[in-house]
Amino acid sequence: MKLTRSELKEIIREEIKKIRTEQKRVQFSIPMSDQRAVTKVMQKLRLKSGKDYDYGVGRGSTFVLDLDTKYEDRVLELLIKNRVRVNGL
Repeated sequence: MKLTRSELKEIIREEIKKIRTEQKRVQFSIPMSDQRAVTKVMQKLRLKSGKDYDYGVGRGSTFVLDLDTKYEDRVLELLIKNRVRVNGL
């Protein structure tokens, strides 16, 4: 089976799109007792709710923080400084 140049380009473009859309957001499981500290960190970084991050319901007394990967390092750094217990999903 011989591929033409245009067919090969199209296949590569499709694969690149798949890779880019795979890892747009990251999720963390955080205890409910730390929710106020998490909200303060988000306000301090001026992130938009719904666009840059979102809250969800976790198991038991935890909630899920769904975060855009662009802000992952900065948010984790501030959460650790504020002694928030963070678990990745």
